[in-house]
Amino acid sequence: MEYINPYSSSTRWLRGNIHMHQFCSGHLDLGASGHIYKLLHYDFVAITDHNQTHGRNAIAQWERQAGLIIVPGEENGKTDHMLEIGVHEVTPTPSDDYLERAKALRAAGGFVMGCHPQIYANGEDNVRRAADELHAVEIFNALKEGRGSDEERNIAFWDELLTEGKRIWGVASDDFHASIVGPGQGWVGVQVPEDAHVTWPLIVEQLKRGAFYASTYPGFTSFDLTHEVLRVVATRKPCGLRVIGPGGTVLKEYNGSELEWPVQAGLDYFRVEVVNGRKCAWSQPFFRA
Repeated sequence: MEYINPYSSSTRWLRGNIHMHQFCSGHLDLGASGHIYKLLHYDFVAITDHNQTHGRNAIAQWERQAGLIIVPGEENGKTDHMLEIGVHEVTPTPSDDYLERAKALRAAGGFVMGCHPQIYANGEDNVRRAADELHAVEIFNALKEGRGSDEERNIAFWDELLTEGKRIWGVASDDFHASIVGPGQGWVGVQVPEDAHVTWPLIVEQLKRGAFYASTYPGFTSFDLTHEVLRVVATRKPCGLRVIGPGGTVLKEYNGSELEWPVQAGLDYFRVEVVNGRKCAWSQPFFRA
């Protein structure tokens, strides 16, 4: 196959928020905030307080209280933040330099993501410099959008990185702060095997391999890439789908919730968007093998 499909045939998707805080801008115990996410039909959340992690006993207690899976992690750095998902301890870094921090976090084994690049003076430059060490970049952040950040610019920036040959996934999140931004505005749908026993390490591994999509409302049901034909089914009717290629070029548009696209040869990557009014969902890129 000429292109690498990050997805399997499974139709089992887990909804989650991988960027949220407990001790930031209004305390709300994760047992309480996690329960709110559970009521919104989330399957998991990641706890990412600034430069601190929480122990296994605390995570287990919150899981019992909230009724969903809690993924341990942290938001790293004094500025130009990045997430480190899937760790119980903050990883030491050799300096505050963005690239050096990204290398250290990646080597520690977590899922590493560049956060909200639009709010930093050198945000895009730093993410571009470290893109080979990052697993993902945040393409939508509900908290930052509410504070006036140009989150649409993140999509164009993502396509610039992909067009430059960087293999990096895209994430949407709430960046939940109890007293500032509410839940359910940006999330990921993580694909897992139909019969899998789901644990947070499985979720982290699926994030690393790109078996997830990002969304602000709609979603995907299935992806199939067989005999050079891409078939995609989306949720949330009515909607439209479009295939995006290098440079952010729209290669094909479809009305409705399904597409069948004879894959164009010679692309460095392509990806799929679901469009529902101003709300979107973004697949991960299918890279040239």
